[in-house]
Amino acid sequence: MSRRRRIDSTPNTPERSSTDGPLGDILNLSQQITPSKSPRRLRKLREDLQALANDVGDVVSSKDTEIADLTNQAVPSGSRKRRKRFHRAEDADDSVPNPTTLEDRVRRAGRHFIIDEAIFFIDEQAIWTVEAKDDFDYATEFASKDSRIQAQIQDLLRLLPNDARSLRKEDWIAGAFMDRMGGQRSTESNRLRHASLPHLARADEFDHFASASSRFEAFKERIGYVAATNTSSAYYSAFKAPLLYDEFDGTVNVNHIFRNPVLLKIQACILRGPDGAKGLFSNHPHRPQAKCVEKIHHIRRTSTGAIANAATLAVWLFSADLKFVEHGEETGINYVQRYSDYVQRLREGVSKNKPWAIDLLKYWDDVLFPDADNSVAAGTGEGDDAEMQSVDDAFGNAPSGRSSPDSDARNGRSPLPAGNTTPHHTPHRSHQSTPTRSLRGSGIAGDGEEGQHLARTNTRLMTRH
Repeated sequence: MSRRRRIDSTPNTPERSSTDGPLGDILNLSQQITPSKSPRRLRKLREDLQALANDVGDVVSSKDTEIADLTNQAVPSGSRKRRKRFHRAEDADDSVPNPTTLEDRVRRAGRHFIIDEAIFFIDEQAIWTVEAKDDFDYATEFASKDSRIQAQIQDLLRLLPNDARSLRKEDWIAGAFMDRMGGQRSTESNRLRHASLPHLARADEFDHFASASSRFEAFKERIGYVAATNTSSAYYSAFKAPLLYDEFDGTVNVNHIFRNPVLLKIQACILRGPDGAKGLFSNHPHRPQAKCVEKIHHIRRTSTGAIANAATLAVWLFSADLKFVEHGEETGINYVQRYSDYVQRLREGVSKNKPWAIDLLKYWDDVLFPDADNSVAAGTGEGDDAEMQSVDDAFGNAPSGRSSPDSDARNGRSPLPAGNTTPHHTPHRSHQSTPTRSLRGSGIAGDGEEGQHLARTNTRLMTRH
């Protein structure tokens, strides 16, 4: 029986040995595990060790709680920050009308953003502190990190409710938006690895998802793993990953990239729930009756951001990484950069009227939204410099279509000043007076979730195949 330490003020009180208590018992039991022990005895020793280990864990957890309580008591209540993840509106200024309702609407906008625009921010700090540029030109989006941030600020403002735009820099608005982004990202990654997995992987592959090591061994080549050589370290190729293609010939083939059925199934599961990919490539795709994000956010078209998101999630799904975070803890893949690399090629392809990009968007619409009347969708590599140069060459040398006044509209959105309450529309308008919706995202443009329901243009930018 372990001894309990008695606190004694006498100077000669002996120090407690590190082998006393549960730790000492664990050490004693571990020394009894020898090859000569019978299976029954070994099993009993293992059970006793596990029980003691659990006791130690409970003690440590209890002590941690005790320390945290004492620390909180030592901090003046006025300066201590309370956890308000689900009550951000408590920090709103008294002048803000209906802050709780506004918080809910901002959260909805956060979910819409991660589904349609970007699964990660380029810079989570800058997005809430940098000034929005009234004259921002989306043609410069990929010129620098600052311009990428500015583009995401414009996307963010477009989806935020009107009355939240001028409050973008307030912590409670940022917190509500980021909370929902994080929650949606967690929902998507958990869904893909569990409930939706039967739609995304073959039955004989399920066992490989049990651990990081088994996923690495089974799928590393599929997601672009390049082994180390005498002159270079191992890395994951962003664009020479078979998982991205419906047909892979070892090159960056723009006519086949982002067409792997898994990518479209991932998007269907995000939009329509765990079984969203059921029957996707048949004449009877799964159409849930219950509310799903597709219906909540009125998503009717494919956006370039959605394709880039699905491709990034697909790489993570088959990777050794456990959590879907900015940097893979096992692979070292920078998922923020990976998304950025994918969306850059997609948006540049659309803005330059590249047939491969326009056809890709139409293909996704044909599969995901077969009932849509027309398709006007638009919306890091870790390899060495030589490979990325070849990627740029492949996308840059792809044939271009004739330029048109619609190019910016297909790919971009008009900048929205932070204080503006009326959404800017895309440059393209029909001959009637009804403006086309913003084609950067696939949902309804305007006042975020409550948005003005902009009618689709009667002038078809593209003819549906």
